[in-house]
Amino acid sequence: MSLWIREIIGWLLVLIGLGCFLICFGRFLVENLVIEAGVMATMGAFIFRGGIHLVKVATAARVVLAARKAAERTA
Repeated sequence: MSLWIREIIGWLLVLIGLGCFLICFGRFLVENLVIEAGVMATMGAFIFRGGIHLVKVATAARVVLAARKAAERTA
């Protein structure tokens, strides 16, 4: 998987996770659906964390590739 594709998918997952939180707080808690809000918040947290992880991995891989290119230029 390309670094850019991984980062774009990561940001999409972050946005989807934030959307789950928005639905949770904007819809379920206003209607006093506490159990459904808890389920949606848990789901949003896992999706958000997965997106953050993909963004972290893509950034770290980009840094490693840049360091490798810099090392090849000096050697």
